[in-house]
Amino acid sequence: MVKTNSKELRVMIDEELDSLLKALAARRGETVSEVVRRLLKTSLGNEAAVDGVDVVAAALTKVIRRELKPVEDRMAKLTAKSAIAGATGLYLNYFVIQQALGPKLTKSAKEVYEAARVKAVAYLKESPPVEAE
Repeated sequence: MVKTNSKELRVMIDEELDSLLKALAARRGETVSEVVRRLLKTSLGNEAAVDGVDVVAAALTKVIRRELKPVEDRMAKLTAKSAIAGATGLYLNYFVIQQALGPKLTKSAKEVYEAARVKAVAYLKESPPVEAE
């Protein structure tokens, strides 16, 4: 039943939709207006639920990003420190080799690094040895 403060809504629909609405109303023992009101209410409720989920997902994403930002920053700093430590170790090793070999060392630090890197990558690509059972 329509409430007294109801608003009238005029909508143009095609013949097929009109037939479907009338058939549905007849099957349910309702008027076409009641069917349309129920379908609109259900559809609007579903849309509101989807919109609500979107709002919750956006808020959750924002909170997660905010909470993880300090961890991300810390990881970036640790990675930078590791890179600096690795490079320092590399050049200290080269310095020691240079001091030990003196004029016998014919390669530059860059050449030594590149040769060592190629060997390290090849080593990492090797399959691990199979242990005997």
